[in-house]
Amino acid sequence: METSTRHPRLDGHREGSGAPLLLLPGLGSTRAEFQAVLPELARRYDVLALDLPGQGRSPALRTAPDVAALTDAVEQELDARGVGVPHLLGVSLGGRICLELAQRQRARSVVAIAPTGPLTPPERAWQVALLVSARLGFRALAPVAGPLLRPAVPRTAALALLRARGWRTPPAEAVALVRGFAEAEDFWRLVRHAVVPEATIDYRAVGCPVLIAQGSHDVLTLSQAALLAFLVPGARFRVLPFAGHSGVADVPERVVRLVDEAAASQ
Repeated sequence: METSTRHPRLDGHREGSGAPLLLLPGLGSTRAEFQAVLPELARRYDVLALDLPGQGRSPALRTAPDVAALTDAVEQELDARGVGVPHLLGVSLGGRICLELAQRQRARSVVAIAPTGPLTPPERAWQVALLVSARLGFRALAPVAGPLLRPAVPRTAALALLRARGWRTPPAEAVALVRGFAEAEDFWRLVRHAVVPEATIDYRAVGCPVLIAQGSHDVLTLSQAALLAFLVPGARFRVLPFAGHSGVADVPERVVRLVDEAAASQ
């Protein structure tokens, strides 16, 4: 991969053995989003989970963080870690970056859960309003998240925008999710440059197996996942029953099966 801009290194965690598998979280999230599936995936894949630029422990980009620049940064990180063409699992913005990597022939297979994509102006306005509300709400909640999210009821309520079964999320993971969303240093630039203007409709360069999934209780994705399944050549669409926008922890066994299904299709 060649680019004139050198981006900062991204923070990540790597474990397991087998075919390479890259995990990319969504907007405002961190690699902790994949805690529910990481142990099982690491049994048969060489798993690399990254924090996206400006989130978690990864520094923000010096340039505008649009989808192309974010993908450049991820691709540079793959090169630096000696990862050639991995299988990909991404959520939300991470799912959109997975599709961009596939466009660049850097994917063996893709599972994109609720990827960002084209929306009508009213849908985009609704989506951005929810994201802004979540950011402000989580920032208010972050200082008391530790004790407040130990009981299942407030934990489920706090995670309702992202997860349909918030009670299944361990308290420590819920606290990490809330604080990660609240503290993501580049949140507003990511919304402005990577989410709001996203309207890519030409995916003809994608040549690997692609599974696009959306939770049945996802109130954030709206029509974009189904539209992307139509736009990406040969993509298959799956509904994740009783799962929210960030549905990995809601239905971890189903997500692992999707990764295996896509990988077996290459």
